[in-house]
Amino acid sequence: MKFTRLATLLTAALPLSLLGGCADYQQSGDGSAGTSSYQWSSLYRQDIRTISVPIFTNIDFARGDEFALTKAVISQIEQRTPYKVVDREKADTILEGQITKVKLQNLSAERGSNLPQEQLYSIRVNFTWKDLRTGRVLVERRGFDQSAAYYPTLGEGRETAALNTTEQLGLAIVQELQADW
Repeated sequence: MKFTRLATLLTAALPLSLLGGCADYQQSGDGSAGTSSYQWSSLYRQDIRTISVPIFTNIDFARGDEFALTKAVISQIEQRTPYKVVDREKADTILEGQITKVKLQNLSAERGSNLPQEQLYSIRVNFTWKDLRTGRVLVERRGFDQSAAYYPTLGEGRETAALNTTEQLGLAIVQELQADW
């Protein structure tokens, strides 16, 4: 009986606890009876509804990551923000980016053959989020990078590393779009 009641309570409390990561709350008033209230607000700007994300440019020798990164950013915007991704002509804002460096680094190698055991795939970008209505730059980052490890000896190739890195970088870029606290 007690276990069933506890399970019911936990099941009911879980969705409420997950909401804590989706919004910010503030307390106003001095705390005396009747004068204190809580306010919930989004982590993202309320004055923006739409965003345009053109394909990232790439000035590094490695090609193809710009398409995967753009797709990852758009996917993360649609999943995690209230913004709708639209064409530039219909957008309130634009997020433009450029891949400046792609780097592959050996982290460990087999002693006898010197074959890579673990490698690190890194992508460095510059990006700017600008309000098209006012021309104001909302967010600008230079040298923003993300890395992901992969294991060639387990059959993981460069494509796996690139995909993991672009997915993580896409999430990190979208997190930078959160409103100022």
